[in-house]
Amino acid sequence: MARRKTLSPFKTSTSIQDVARSAGVSTATVSRVLNSPDLVAAETAQKVRKAVAELGYKPNLFAKGLMTRKSQVLGIALPDLHGEFYSALLHGADDEARRHGYQLLVSTDARRNGGGGGGGAGDNGAAPVEQLDLTFGIVEGIALMITQPQDELVRRAMATGLPLVVMDAEVKTPGGTVDCVLVDNVSGTVEATIHLAERTPRERIYFVGGPEGNFDTRIRADAFAATLKSHGNGRAPGPTQMAYKEYTEAWGYEWAERANREGRLKGSAVLCADDEIAVGVLQAAEDMGLRVGGGDEGGASVRIVGFDDTRIASIVRPKLSSVKVPLKDVGAGAVQLLLRRIEEPDAPANVMRLPTKLVVRQSS
Repeated sequence: MARRKTLSPFKTSTSIQDVARSAGVSTATVSRVLNSPDLVAAETAQKVRKAVAELGYKPNLFAKGLMTRKSQVLGIALPDLHGEFYSALLHGADDEARRHGYQLLVSTDARRNGGGGGGGAGDNGAAPVEQLDLTFGIVEGIALMITQPQDELVRRAMATGLPLVVMDAEVKTPGGTVDCVLVDNVSGTVEATIHLAERTPRERIYFVGGPEGNFDTRIRADAFAATLKSHGNGRAPGPTQMAYKEYTEAWGYEWAERANREGRLKGSAVLCADDEIAVGVLQAAEDMGLRVGGGDEGGASVRIVGFDDTRIASIVRPKLSSVKVPLKDVGAGAVQLLLRRIEEPDAPANVMRLPTKLVVRQSS
């Protein structure tokens, strides 16, 4: 009886040579079946596919990329990975990339500890310049999130010569606008501010933001101030009505504690620049015995609206009103524009603008 052939226990993976031997064809034929099946006879292609399935062969994408100069890998560089904001964005980008047969190579600044949310509110508000060295000739294009002025980062990104899409910022160069994905922060902010002003005096409405230089914070703060001014006989918000620091629950709690000590929290309405800040304000208000949302004949409630409408808004109690940002669409849109740029390198730049909308829940 013939002995059954077994793989060596020291062999950790199946090679293209193994597939070729099993199918009785050359390695060149296996490669053609995997990359250009229309060039191979149907019967031969079927034998190769059967061998691939039986042996569990996985093509070496790195080697394939060296030969074809198409790695099917896209790079995405973010300021941070902490929080629901980035999780949702990456889900959208990954789903879209996989739909087109691509993989994502994700990078961020590993030295950071939290501070995410609100359009990417890391310490510097951008993926570090050093991240662009991660390409190693592997990625076909880069999707880059920039949340604060970073001219040097953009210059370095463009110097790679790779297709580039910027998220959260509109970048203009002497050659024109770079492909970018933007969120319409203004419309959602205006809607939220008007909602709060319907039941709360304008002088009792506050904006609690992330870093003041953050693009999203700045746009949302400006829209908040302009809306309050138009609903308050032309008067701009007072200096205590707007505060900035970071995108964290701790900052929201800190602000609410201070506002309560100063007698400003009771009977107020608060628009927060992201959901994490809003949760901090909510927790502080409840710890201080103030009811969040609902009817309030005694003037003891606090009305709160967050921003981004991440999963946390539906988990906390009372449920958090929030301005919905289509985070998955931001990631998916970046991949769509990047693939378009790879296929059409000379096409006009595209600026994708995504809408925002207030979702009213118990907290307001």
